[in-house]
Amino acid sequence: MPPIDLARLAERLHQNLGRPERELLAPGSSWNLSQTLQHCAQTVRYSVTGYPVLKPALFRATAGVLAKRVFLRRGAMRHSLAAEIDGAPPLDPELPVTEAAAGLTEAVAVFTNHTAEHAPHPAYGRCTHDEFARLHAMHLAEHLPGLVDA
Repeated sequence: MPPIDLARLAERLHQNLGRPERELLAPGSSWNLSQTLQHCAQTVRYSVTGYPVLKPALFRATAGVLAKRVFLRRGAMRHSLAAEIDGAPPLDPELPVTEAAAGLTEAVAVFTNHTAEHAPHPAYGRCTHDEFARLHAMHLAEHLPGLVDA
């Protein structure tokens, strides 16, 4: 299976916004669709602007980099779907889905056009643009598997 493309997933999101949330979200999701989109937009944007809180350097250099390598090798990730980004603003369950989707699209555009070094990931540490693009796509696909099948 070819790698999941971040921009393509964002495009599919807008094509599938009319579908029921349960068809897009991962089974057992803790958040509604809007909150999930806000969370995904936060992490994409923070890879450019900087994450609010980083795990200790030792963690990023050991367990974090190992997890990153495993995910990139597998082409998929597994993580807690209820894990918020440390230090990020709370997710608004009442934000309209269309606004949350627009926020994710904007974050993907900011990321895609970013040419400088990226901020370190809170767990994985330093990532190249390509690594972040692949990790963000895997992250989005895990939260919204209905987009992959769309």
